[in-house]
Amino acid sequence: MVYLKGKHEYKKKAGKPMEHSRTAIIDIGSNTVRLVLYKEQGTGIEEFRNVKAPLRLRRFLDEDSKMSDEGVQLLLEALKNFREVLDYYDVTEVECTATAAIRQAKNSNEIIQKVKKETGFQIRLLSGAEEAYYGLSAVLKTMPADNGLTIDIGGGSTEITLFENRKLKYSHSFPFGVVSLKEQFIEEDRMKPKEQKKMAEYIQSEFAKFSWLSNAPDGVIAAIGGSARNLASVQQLKENYPPLGVHGYELTFDALDSLHKELSMLSYAEFEKVDGLSNERADLILPAIEVFYQLAVYTKAAGLLVSSRGLRDGIMLERIKGGRWETALDVKRNGIKRLLKVYGHDPEHHHQMMELTEKMLKGFEQEGVLNVSKKERFMIEQAAVLFYLGEYISSSSKSRHTFYLLINSLFDGFTHREKAYLSLTASFTNNSTLKQYIEEFNGWFSKEEIQKMREYGAMLKLCFSLNSSKRSVVQNLDVKKRNNALLITVYCEGNELAERYQSEKQKRHLEKALQTKIELHFEQMMK
Repeated sequence: MVYLKGKHEYKKKAGKPMEHSRTAIIDIGSNTVRLVLYKEQGTGIEEFRNVKAPLRLRRFLDEDSKMSDEGVQLLLEALKNFREVLDYYDVTEVECTATAAIRQAKNSNEIIQKVKKETGFQIRLLSGAEEAYYGLSAVLKTMPADNGLTIDIGGGSTEITLFENRKLKYSHSFPFGVVSLKEQFIEEDRMKPKEQKKMAEYIQSEFAKFSWLSNAPDGVIAAIGGSARNLASVQQLKENYPPLGVHGYELTFDALDSLHKELSMLSYAEFEKVDGLSNERADLILPAIEVFYQLAVYTKAAGLLVSSRGLRDGIMLERIKGGRWETALDVKRNGIKRLLKVYGHDPEHHHQMMELTEKMLKGFEQEGVLNVSKKERFMIEQAAVLFYLGEYISSSSKSRHTFYLLINSLFDGFTHREKAYLSLTASFTNNSTLKQYIEEFNGWFSKEEIQKMREYGAMLKLCFSLNSSKRSVVQNLDVKKRNNALLITVYCEGNELAERYQSEKQKRHLEKALQTKIELHFEQMMK
């Protein structure tokens, strides 16, 4: 990180205390120059401001690859604007990176010196290998993929990596991006079939230079960058997809094939009518989808897994976590921790929820009431931590607020199906509400899965009731079958009036789900 000093040092303004550690990254790309401000949240990051300037610097490189004075001036104007934003938010810790457009410019050293002199920013010029590495780092630290490829299409280059067992094996920075492909192959405001054919042949010829691409192991293609996010948005609107965001969205090959055929026929003017497509990317989406499509065809992939985390996030996460890439399970646990940090959780209450859930689940398993797989146990544990997270907004509407918050949150490490499963289970209030919430996910879950959500959700609601006063009064649980009922003995330290009242009231949901009568017996522990 670079700390700005001298005449460009940013001074903290009176009356604007910094509540979080704030850092910023300036990403000078070939298509867009962007400033992103982050809050560090323990082992994670949270983006809280994003300012961009779609300069398309790649178009200012002449035949000798020298960037024109006009291009340099546009860059300086954007960076001076960013400096004012940083000053307003009292951010002094800034990393300024540049990729293909500056990397390919013959006068890159002059540009870097001029930027330093006029703005105070010291540009860190990333190599193609570094660009690929940081993109992969963002994917492995926020997604559950173990094997596969990453692809990040920029304006002037495309970075592809191959990873196995969550380790980088190969990477290459290809000398083409959406801006350069457009300049090279598309002459007018509509792509002609022969232009598309030439572009496809060129892309395939570049891929063919690397045998590791054709021999890539079965796994995902994680697609990074604005073009991938844009395509995901277009397809989600076509599908009337639930509001789960684009991070982790699976764009199947059939959907990609359909988009490829549909969009390739349109003119730039017609792109304005495509729902979900950004106007500023309209003329660049054609080369982007061509690269995605040709890679999927070349590697016989089942589709793309879209990542909203990329280069900038990879740099930030490396800063916090270093070069260590966790297991897929670690990524999920850290994703839950990040969510709890974002929403100001009560650590003691969530710890108590975990304890009560573990003890009740163990008792139910021992008595043959529930049969839980290892994967289900993990999901129940995470749902226990998140259960009624939206209570801080309104205790009377905590179920709805919890469902809304979780569905619209960024779940690092989880698939969209898992995210929906967790959101539905952690917001359970009764069977009718579960049916109402699940309407958005028509066809996603089997009857058996929905029944398990009901059982687990009702169990978590009972555990939540056993900590009604948020004082961790309950110290232990014992579950036994007695006649045709379940006897749950609750051992307490302190007055359990609130816990007794709420659990007696709420146990009926679990009784209905399990079709078993439940008796609660409260005892004070011997001191």
